[in-house]
Amino acid sequence: MVTAGLVVGLATGGFPPDATKPVQQSMLILVMAFSLTEISFRGLSPRAELRSVGLAFVMSYAVLGGLVLLYAVLSPDPGIRSGWVIMAAVPPAVAVVPVTSFLKGDVRRSLISEAVLYLLGLITVPGLSLLFLGETVPVTDLVLQTVLLIGVPIVLSRPLRRWKAIDEARPTAVSMGFFVLAFAIAGSTRDTLLGRPDLVGGLAGLSFLRTFGLGLVILAVARVLAISREERIAAVTFAGFKNLGLTVVLAFTFFGPLASLPSLVCLIFEILWLGTLPLLFRMPARGLAESPE
Repeated sequence: MVTAGLVVGLATGGFPPDATKPVQQSMLILVMAFSLTEISFRGLSPRAELRSVGLAFVMSYAVLGGLVLLYAVLSPDPGIRSGWVIMAAVPPAVAVVPVTSFLKGDVRRSLISEAVLYLLGLITVPGLSLLFLGETVPVTDLVLQTVLLIGVPIVLSRPLRRWKAIDEARPTAVSMGFFVLAFAIAGSTRDTLLGRPDLVGGLAGLSFLRTFGLGLVILAVARVLAISREERIAAVTFAGFKNLGLTVVLAFTFFGPLASLPSLVCLIFEILWLGTLPLLFRMPARGLAESPE
């Protein structure tokens, strides 16, 4: 469904510009709300969740963020450099939670880690931008994103959880939500990408390494270390997805259209990676990942 949404979005141009952002946010709220219906919040233990939060932080900021900051340091163009820095500073994509659900990972711990990293994002976004760019950005958008894309789905998921048919409806709702989300993102980025073909090639190579290259290395290392399937899913998802929608908004608003290009290119590769993950985690044990059975 993700791959189909990507193809159709690039071919058609997606939704009208004024409708793209509301559609993206609505679909994220939908897939989050349905994914969270399998979570019970009873018996939460901060000490028990600390390991998961630590793993998510290391993957999102030290591993993925470190690689992206390396891109920024090596970039000769100030606009492109600004775009990479903002990408490194923002929290993980909210889609990490429904992706974890789809892969049969630990959704509750993924959600808790996501919420903690969004709170930390109130520090990392202005802090890293000030450190590497010499100027900071306001965090108002990040606060609104946290409430809208995490708080609202949690509230909606509680009555949905009591619906008798929720187990049958959840896979369909999440799949259709991802199709529309991929369609909207791909369509909205098409014209911008086609407008700067001189930069897209190099950015595409870096974006491929950032998603597929890094993800496959993490899977290989996880196999050697024989870590659990749940932790493997957490490592790959938190190291694979940043909130690129927020990155585009911040980069475009404060550093100009050129700064949004790294995130726009990475969006395409994140969608492709998202479509690849279920295949990797269904491979037999002799492959990169183990079968869920």
